[in-house]
Amino acid sequence: VLVKVALEALKGVDGIAALGGGSGGVLSSLMGDKGSSGISVDVREGSVDIDISMAVKYGAHVPTVAEASRTAVKEKVEGTTGLAVRAVNVLVTDIVFEGETPA
Repeated sequence: VLVKVALEALKGVDGIAALGGGSGGVLSSLMGDKGSSGISVDVREGSVDIDISMAVKYGAHVPTVAEASRTAVKEKVEGTTGLAVRAVNVLVTDIVFEGETPA
């Protein structure tokens, strides 16, 4: 459930090309596919840690995309579940140029 909520939050973030590690990232759930590639969740003692790996579109400001992702996921997960989000860690693993498909 938490992964689905995080995916829904990321749909509104501009600049994300794909979720997943390395250049093998999957054109993700942002396109409506099922699956959770690129997001892992750890719930401990009533708080949540979320790790997201992603590829960013070329030309996007990486720190802005990462911060927008953190904020969107934290607000959506806390608002939907009532659980406290302790951390949202974003790892940018690739840059995707226009016309290029993540391998």
